[in-house]
Amino acid sequence: MVNVLFALSVILSILVFIFISFIFIVVIIGLFKGKDYKNFEPKLSVVIPTYNEEKNIGRCIDSILNSNYNKNRIEIIVVDDSSKDKTADIVKKYKFVRLIKQPHLGKSEVLNKGFKTAKNDFILVIDADTIIERDFIKEIVNPFSDKKVGAVTGIIKVKNKGLLPTFQNVEYSFYNLIRHSFSSVFRNSVWFLGALACYRKKVVKETGLFKKDTMTEDLDLAMEMNRKGYRNISIAKAVGYTNVPKNFKELFLQRYRWWIGGLQSVFKNKDLVSFKYGVPLIFLFVNQVFWSVYSIIYLPLLVYQFNYWLPYNIYNIGAFIVYTVRWFSLWGPIYVVYNLPKNGFSAFTFFGVITGILVTIMLLMALKLFKYKFKIKDYIAIFFFFPYTIVLNIIVLASLFTSLFSKKRYFKKE
Repeated sequence: MVNVLFALSVILSILVFIFISFIFIVVIIGLFKGKDYKNFEPKLSVVIPTYNEEKNIGRCIDSILNSNYNKNRIEIIVVDDSSKDKTADIVKKYKFVRLIKQPHLGKSEVLNKGFKTAKNDFILVIDADTIIERDFIKEIVNPFSDKKVGAVTGIIKVKNKGLLPTFQNVEYSFYNLIRHSFSSVFRNSVWFLGALACYRKKVVKETGLFKKDTMTEDLDLAMEMNRKGYRNISIAKAVGYTNVPKNFKELFLQRYRWWIGGLQSVFKNKDLVSFKYGVPLIFLFVNQVFWSVYSIIYLPLLVYQFNYWLPYNIYNIGAFIVYTVRWFSLWGPIYVVYNLPKNGFSAFTFFGVITGILVTIMLLMALKLFKYKFKIKDYIAIFFFFPYTIVLNIIVLASLFTSLFSKKRYFKKE
């Protein structure tokens, strides 16, 4: 049994190393590639889906009105999914904002109502808990000067404070980097960010609008656009800020939707997994399947590895704490590399250590590339990022298990 666990640990470490190395190569190539789009200033409809957003909707609308985009070329539509709070009352205070109320039908229906109501050919969707920088709209519409671009998403940063949001801020920077790099290298992005996205309306209508057969209607739509021959682009200069889950219950509910919805979308559109439609879609499918399987076998192997490397000469609690902190932090990879001349090469540790170093390099690159303000808490989050990834893997596993007993197939806030 021990030999089996050892072999599985080595194999898993190698697979993760290959996966992360591929991302690292794409990121490095992406630094030297990119495309400057022509200035483009179309008339634009902004659709804001809302449900019980009285704490956020005012700031969201204000950020749009404060943008440097020509206000005569913007219409703002708030589609309220029967909020029970004062969301509608707050929206009514804005003279130039159109409010549409509908029964509580879920996000897909809210978005479809907004798209059917919008007068203009380009539609920007912004979640109500999100705010944008002044030049966001100007930057996000430019890629539509290329008629093969069907949708554009921006860079999302974390707005709220706290321990969990700090780790998510680092995580979001990593995903921003991956989306931007794939977009630069392959002219098509992955993990399309529907909370902050602009669409070419005629393409959305060609695909049949947002569907209710997945919990990630935005990702599903992006894949449908790829089927129609359109690209989805990520723009680094289009920056927005959003509130993220501040406790583990909220984090689980969000990631449950993301992960299970992602699986629904990739299997629904599995015919797109070919080089005909590009590397990003193959990557997306492999990502969802690989990490789902990984989450199932990961925890037993983690416990085995922790015990395997536990020194036999640890006789006090202090030494055990030092070992634990080293094992679950960036200190571990640094320690292994430092002691490499003395301890020699081991396949069991090499791939895991190099993977950790590559991820850390990419996290630092993301913070620099997207002009994050470097704070001590960000460095601490990077140093202890490994335990946070364990939490995410546990959530993926719990999501897979929970989905077996859930009949929910689309996103609807309760």
